[in-house]
Amino acid sequence: MMESIRDRWAHHGIEMSKSDNYDPELVKHGASARRKKGRHTSKHGENSSPFSLARSVAVAMAIRFLVTVMLGSAMIINSLFNQGTPDSLTGSYCGPCPKNWICYRNNCYQFSNESKSWYQSQASCMNQNSSLLKIYSREDQDFFKLVKSYHWLGLVQIPANGSWQWEDGSILSANQLTMVKMQNGTCAVYGSNFKAYTENCLNPNTYICMQRSV
Repeated sequence: MMESIRDRWAHHGIEMSKSDNYDPELVKHGASARRKKGRHTSKHGENSSPFSLARSVAVAMAIRFLVTVMLGSAMIINSLFNQGTPDSLTGSYCGPCPKNWICYRNNCYQFSNESKSWYQSQASCMNQNSSLLKIYSREDQDFFKLVKSYHWLGLVQIPANGSWQWEDGSILSANQLTMVKMQNGTCAVYGSNFKAYTENCLNPNTYICMQRSV
């Protein structure tokens, strides 16, 4: 009887062993898959945050760059159209001038691209409440030493004594301009480096109108 009981228990043990049996390779594969999945999830989670941060930094830098460019452009445009800019470098005041005129050391200038006779040029300046260019002082009008083209001056020769006179009636002095005789004429054009050249008044030339802003 005892042998019969042992046989039944042994048979029952075999049944349990079969029912509880597992494949070690399958278990190993499942564990490995879970570890890989965990690593993939962890890696994705770690990378997503730095990527978002880098993208935000890039966008912020791009916006800052655009704002800087816009501000710089506005400052450049403002300096180009600010008529007091040349004089502001010296720290002194430059009074108001007509639109599109150049203001320099309290004088207003307009450089015309039209070529006219001296008389036509004078009339054009008078219509704008101004006169043809006069050099008052080489120091105060020093930027004219860089002018290269020929422009009519408000300067004519008096036939009686041969002296040169400005439109306002004052006589040309040696410290204002150096007069160079180029051809027969009783009018003068400005060349460069404070030199004036004699010219036939009927010849066409560009001209410079001038206003005293004070």
